Amino acid sequence: MKAIATFIMQGGRQATIVVATMAILSLLMPPLLIVSVAAVCLVTLRNGSVEGLKVLVGSTVATALISLMLLGTSLVSFTYLFIMWLPAFLVSMVLRETGQLNKALEFLVVLGMLAVVGIYLTLDNPAQFWAVGIQDVLKNLAEQQELVVTQTELEEGLAFWSQYMTGVVVAGSLVSLLMSLMLGRWWQGLLFNEGGFDKEFSHFRLLPRDGIVFVVFMALGMLLEGSFAELVWNLDIQVLLLFFIVGISVVHVVIKNRGGSRYLLGGFYVAVFFVPHLIFPLVLIGLSDVWMDWRYRFVKT
Repeated sequence: MKAIATFIMQGGRQATIVVATMAILSLLMPPLLIVSVAAVCLVTLRNGSVEGLKVLVGSTVATALISLMLLGTSLVSFTYLFIMWLPAFLVSMVLRETGQLNKALEFLVVLGMLAVVGIYLTLDNPAQFWAVGIQDVLKNLAEQQELVVTQTELEEGLAFWSQYMTGVVVAGSLVSLLMSLMLGRWWQGLLFNEGGFDKEFSHFRLLPRDGIVFVVFMALGMLLEGSFAELVWNLDIQVLLLFFIVGISVVHVVIKNRGGSRYLLGGFYVAVFFVPHLIFPLVLIGLSDVWMDWRYRFVKT
């Protein structure tokens, strides 16, 4: 990974090659998109807005030309630009200017909330839109194999979960952006500030205002009804992501400073990705950390 970071920092042309190539390859292997976006983050974090914009423009043009030749359309390039590269550039600028990870994450969540509002302004009924899309997928799946749920259970599940799919989908995009930002920051530390990323990630905390925003949105979601309540819950899902990340940071510090091996730490991160039951306790840890500061209480740092 250090070799990739070194190549990216050799100049704008090299960075553009990595961003565009990884973006095209991500059509076959989606995780490579994280590397593409992380390259944008690294250049912006280290060299500033001008160099970051140059890489954005160059990568957009290069990806558009390649996708036009391979797929017959340049839409892929502009999709990546507006959904991934541009937001990553903006968040990286916030982190570069403030030097505070919590403010960069807050800004990322604000972008997510704006995206949710944009979807609700664009679509008359987002829940219905997702329900129809999921039904089509399940219909195709049912033709290939028998489903383990009844039609009634399926309809009830769709009616419930489709209300929150807007928030879940946007939060999924934020997770990808967050992973790219973290990778770009880690690369920066690897090349120019050894150990800096680990220290920054281990010590960042959110402010009480973030906890208050989360609680207020929850209260509004319970008090309101209909589409307004649905919108509020989808907005709150974006805020929830903040506390999920803080919860991961707290557990990371506790395991590392209580003598846990790197294998235990690695096992924890594998569990985070593959065990959904961990989401709720990690969110609770992150939310309570705003007031309790668990790292100070349990770890000598």
